[in-house]
Amino acid sequence: METNHSESLGEQLHHCFCQIKENVKPLARLAVALYDGQTDQLYTFANSSEQASPLNYYQVPLSQVPSLKVLAESGQPRILDDLGVLERSPALHTRKILDAGYRSSFTVPVRTQEKFQALIFFDSYEKNAFSQGTQSLLKLHSQIIFDKIWQEMTLCRTLRGVLVTAQEFSRLKDEETAAHLQRMAHYSRLIALNLAQQSGCLNDEQIEHIFRFAPLHDLGKIAIPDAILLKKGTFTTEETSLMKSHVDKGVEIVECMIREFQLQNLPHIDSLRHIIHFHHERWNGSGYPLGLSGSAIPLESRIVAVADVFDALTTQRPYKPAWSYAEAFAYMDSELFDPDCVASIRNQTDALRGIQQQFSDDGLA
Repeated sequence: METNHSESLGEQLHHCFCQIKENVKPLARLAVALYDGQTDQLYTFANSSEQASPLNYYQVPLSQVPSLKVLAESGQPRILDDLGVLERSPALHTRKILDAGYRSSFTVPVRTQEKFQALIFFDSYEKNAFSQGTQSLLKLHSQIIFDKIWQEMTLCRTLRGVLVTAQEFSRLKDEETAAHLQRMAHYSRLIALNLAQQSGCLNDEQIEHIFRFAPLHDLGKIAIPDAILLKKGTFTTEETSLMKSHVDKGVEIVECMIREFQLQNLPHIDSLRHIIHFHHERWNGSGYPLGLSGSAIPLESRIVAVADVFDALTTQRPYKPAWSYAEAFAYMDSELFDPDCVASIRNQTDALRGIQQQFSDDGLA
């Protein structure tokens, strides 16, 4: 299973599925769920199956699924030769798996450095589909599959880590806090998830990368002189132009890092470029640097723009009080922002407040 960085992880997973199925004929579905220990969320990431996947854009607190929590803590695989034993389970993901016709399952938890990272699911339409020998084979494939994911995520983390370190020098001078970056990343994921559920415009893998790259949107501010970045008064025309140049500076920094780390073929690297370059473009064409409008603005840029501005409006700053949600949405209902992105979180009050409470400035600043 040779790694090809020009392919997405979803495409690589499909190749793995086809190769495994040559030896395990009853296999009908291969899926990966990643775990975010910071939020206790287990969420769908990638899958390959004979039919449409029954689970997309799905997340659930691991603590609310005792059977999977046991796997995460023990590190031991689970075989269910007859999924009918779960017939009365109230869990949505279980209902969807049963309704899709799957009748047996083999689940392998993956841990690295003593930490639970993911679950890999093998499902079949047949009962008793996975013999002892097959289970051993699937455990081996599970490690290979996760190694692929871990390798790519490590590259992404390395790139992000270097860029975040550089960005930290700017953040220490700016009013933005580490909590702001956490909040807007989670808002971005929430927007992307809701849009995907409504229209299928993104897959789980793309949503994950938007979440990971969103905090880097203002990276280029490290290249802006302190006299401008920290100025409290009104900018002159020349200062405004220099401030706006942070998007181009950010792209220059990213391109340098991509060359240095040889990440030209890393899937979704264009998503990072788009987030940095176009998050100040506006729906009506009044933004910068290119004055793009409507759907000409990359979707990930429109998502991050809404997440960034929503957090800026609803958070207290030295120069302003926090706006209410109603005030924030009234402003964002203007022609400046993608109306679908705004609508995707308008009725998500509980989720928005949960993010604000978990990543408060007092807790992370």
